[in-house]
Amino acid sequence: MSLPPRESGLPACQSPIAFAFLALFLPGAIAAAQTTETPVIRTEVRQVLVPVIVTDAKGHHVTGLKPTDFHVFEDAVEQEIAAFSTDTSPAPDVPAAARSASPTASATASPGRTYVICIDALHTAPANTTRVREALAKVFEKEKASPGTRYVLLSIGEQLRVLQTATNDPAVVFATLRKAAIQPALGGAGAAALSSELNALKQRMYDFCRRCAACGSTTNARACEDQAQNLKLELDGQAERWAQARRGFLAQLKSAVEELAKLPDGRTLILVSDGFSLQPARDFYAVVAAFLPGDSRFRMPGPTDLDAELTAILKVAVERNVQIYSVDARGVGQSSFSGSGSMDASSPADTSAPSVIRRGGGPGNRGGTLLSEMDHQASSVTLQNGSGLERLASSTGGVYLHDSNDLLKQFRSALADGREYYVLAYVPKDRTEDGRFRAITVEVSDKKLHVRAKSGYWAEAVTGK
Repeated sequence: MSLPPRESGLPACQSPIAFAFLALFLPGAIAAAQTTETPVIRTEVRQVLVPVIVTDAKGHHVTGLKPTDFHVFEDAVEQEIAAFSTDTSPAPDVPAAARSASPTASATASPGRTYVICIDALHTAPANTTRVREALAKVFEKEKASPGTRYVLLSIGEQLRVLQTATNDPAVVFATLRKAAIQPALGGAGAAALSSELNALKQRMYDFCRRCAACGSTTNARACEDQAQNLKLELDGQAERWAQARRGFLAQLKSAVEELAKLPDGRTLILVSDGFSLQPARDFYAVVAAFLPGDSRFRMPGPTDLDAELTAILKVAVERNVQIYSVDARGVGQSSFSGSGSMDASSPADTSAPSVIRRGGGPGNRGGTLLSEMDHQASSVTLQNGSGLERLASSTGGVYLHDSNDLLKQFRSALADGREYYVLAYVPKDRTEDGRFRAITVEVSDKKLHVRAKSGYWAEAVTGK
């Protein structure tokens, strides 16, 4: 598995954690961030800032609400709103008014907002990267320049690539997206490699089941057991290779969030991906489980393998109010492992259809069961692959945009949310810094309105306090 070589004119980073990443895509921002952020970090009392987006039933942003219209709860205990601000232009998530003691204060100046668009070059299929590029080009062709708004375009996979350094001119991003050299940099090779491995596994399982059609024999049953055990060992090795690749991907995503978090203005990261499993073995086990549904060796016990890496990203994003919008590039489609006929066992009369082997039992050609079981397993994998994207969005106050072929609308929605929002600030009644996750719920008086905010934060000691 390897991604295309770096094209000339597209700067890349082999080790994003080991260099001044912020300086690379936001020149001059380090000094501004340090100057602005120091007074905020060195406070004696933790103040929780909660960016809030309010929309009506049609999805239109609602403006003009007052502090008395909001109620914020931490672990189901209502908190006193200490500061309040609103902005209907490119807006900060740490406005000066949010640090004021007056709950009626409003922002008077806006440092702006930075949008970092991250293309997942490891998991996104080649056809989908083409659709993503076309949709983004249409967005930036019509996007109007706005004071204080900056855009950055990255791809992350086996390496991190800065495709477009920070610019406040949408036309510059549009021109970059139109360059022929950018398409290979958006990835696709990783997703193609995984698809190839899964297709090879399906064919292997098809052949495996046909060879074991006479499992009523004790000798053959023993041979099938040995093959299944060897298969598990091989799949665990494949899964670990993909786990390493995904750890690298998540490390790059964390690096992008950390550097974006250093900025003094509003921060939005838009992650575009086909989704990824936090349990790399699941991709492979699901194929085998369709053929060997009773074999417990190919089930997924225990904790989520890469959950710690995802949680580390969420902690940074939640603490520094980096809103993550995740866009599922797959659109609407029916998931299936069954493919186009080669494994279609839908006809009970088809004697060539593979048997579904049960551990310790005989063959069981169940007609259409294999096909339906494969589709069931595929749907399960699709759901799991979207769960990481959903968590990144819901935990940070963003939106998981999926089940739609209208990428253009999804991108525009993510950009619009960064321009129409409120910020609530409160000092927690429970000031214990025990590292626990504190759930945040925000409500408005008008129950017909929809409210979106980050799901909570971890009550850990603030660095530099």
